[in-house]
Amino acid sequence: MSGLNQPNHSDRPKRSGTLKKPMLYGLIGSVVLGAILGIVFVLRDTWGWFEVRVILTTLIVAAGSLCGLACDLSRTPLGSNWMPKLGMVLTALASALFLFGVWVEGDSEIYWKTTVCVSILAVSIIHVNLLGIAKLAGRFRWLQFITSQIIFGYALLLCTMIIAEIDSSGALRLVTAGSIVIAALSMVIPILHRISRLDAHRRGEELLNVSEQRSVDSIDEEIARLHKRIADLERVRGTLGG
Repeated sequence: MSGLNQPNHSDRPKRSGTLKKPMLYGLIGSVVLGAILGIVFVLRDTWGWFEVRVILTTLIVAAGSLCGLACDLSRTPLGSNWMPKLGMVLTALASALFLFGVWVEGDSEIYWKTTVCVSILAVSIIHVNLLGIAKLAGRFRWLQFITSQIIFGYALLLCTMIIAEIDSSGALRLVTAGSIVIAALSMVIPILHRISRLDAHRRGEELLNVSEQRSVDSIDEEIARLHKRIADLERVRGTLGG
């Protein structure tokens, strides 16, 4: 059974590559097409609602492709990768909602609230995924966890304010303070990543991020299980030979 499971692990990076190419082509194609159409519309001096929707479509496709690439970047060869997958799903959903809203549905307040909330959740997960790439020493990893919780809490706060239409001065001050905290932590983590790498290099140790450490632990567990299985088979083989 272990031999049957082994190809599944090796196939995961290939599936990641097949997702990466369409998103990369979508990003490049949408940016180039948007630039060309923008130049054509400017030269023709025709800026109606149709032209605006065309430009918005290229921007939505470009943003969705970029977010998808960010999620793919945070994937590991082994492991469930449920956070990057969830980010991709929410990114695809948000892009589809925006495209449908731009071309078909333009007046429903509930629809646009839902679209914005889905987009906020997608961006928060992508943000956490990108910060999770940083390889921090054990003494710094608590900050990575705290930052992810703050980002998710901030996203839920924004969604609550949008759905409940809260626009009080206290809520706006809370949103501003949250933005400053998240921006500061997002700048600190890459610095700690650099410090951790220098410390690990000086000590001759291997530095892994949380996802990679989980993958290594699962591999070690599988190796230990296989060693035990081989020892059992050798013992049975020896009994038969005797």
